Amino acid sequence: METVRKVGIIGLGVVADTHVKAVGAVDQCSLAAGCDLDPERRAVLGVGPSFYTDYREMLECEQLDAVHICLPHDLHQPVAEACAAAGVNVLSEKPEAVTGEQLRRMEQLEDRYHVQVGICLQNRYNETTKQLLEMAGSGAYGRLKAVKGIVTWHRPAQYYENAPWRGSFARSGGGCMMNQSIHTLDLMQLIGGPIEAIHGTVSRWMDYPTEVEDTAGARICFANGAEGIFFATVGYGDNSSVEVEAVCERAVFNIKNYRLTIRENGGEERLVCTDRRLNGKTYYGAGHEALIREFYRKLNGEAGSYVTCREGAVSVRMIHKIYESSLKHQKVQWGQGG
Repeated sequence: METVRKVGIIGLGVVADTHVKAVGAVDQCSLAAGCDLDPERRAVLGVGPSFYTDYREMLECEQLDAVHICLPHDLHQPVAEACAAAGVNVLSEKPEAVTGEQLRRMEQLEDRYHVQVGICLQNRYNETTKQLLEMAGSGAYGRLKAVKGIVTWHRPAQYYENAPWRGSFARSGGGCMMNQSIHTLDLMQLIGGPIEAIHGTVSRWMDYPTEVEDTAGARICFANGAEGIFFATVGYGDNSSVEVEAVCERAVFNIKNYRLTIRENGGEERLVCTDRRLNGKTYYGAGHEALIREFYRKLNGEAGSYVTCREGAVSVRMIHKIYESSLKHQKVQWGQGG
């Protein structure tokens, strides 16, 4: 008989609804409880799960197998460590941490407390991503030459007014990179491999009263000789589809509008596969359910997979390097500092 894991969710803000629905769709887990400082948010849980306003009380009262952390960014690491210390497995929303020290502590949790700690970088589980990585990495299309990642979304001033922590550098760790385009940076490094250096800039084009960037760009130099170009903004007038492109010697792979296409040897573009789409904020992608299913399959000793803290830390360190490069006005080496 399959083991069903009891799950708690800490933080019932915007992304929590996605976790509630995904947990409900996965046979390996069941939502037992949720926690938020605002009692009005208990409605996110639906009927059945217990509600708490203190996550420590929830950990004491509920025999939970795992918690999902959906809190402001600066709270991810300390709450994850408290849960791990209590012997509870953790699945944290991105980013796993804000500072370099928090990253190092997150990377030590599994060894220190003997629990499973995963990070929600769900776009890895999109069918388009999996197919691109397999095809571009097969060697059948020659050497990887270039990788491109473009995110042009819209976030009005009200977005930051409704949740002021988003505009605080200390609390969020950054703006359009840490909040929106970290997934795209994650995919770029999966495609490109180890990074040698980064030259980046960050800007505030929108005149919002925040501390964080709304626009960023970078040149990413991969150790295999491939060149990456990254651009992200929340200053566009709409939420366009993210675009990720990989150029090999004999083919160009492109993910856009939920479709992966290939163009071989300068020929006609053809469709490889499409992603499943969600209702509502479709530009978020639909990977949470697959990621959560795999996390619990692995927890149950099956052939599942999950994004470890060490794997998830790479995209956060990419963001740190882009900030460093922008501050210094020069290219920075991957292995130095941070």
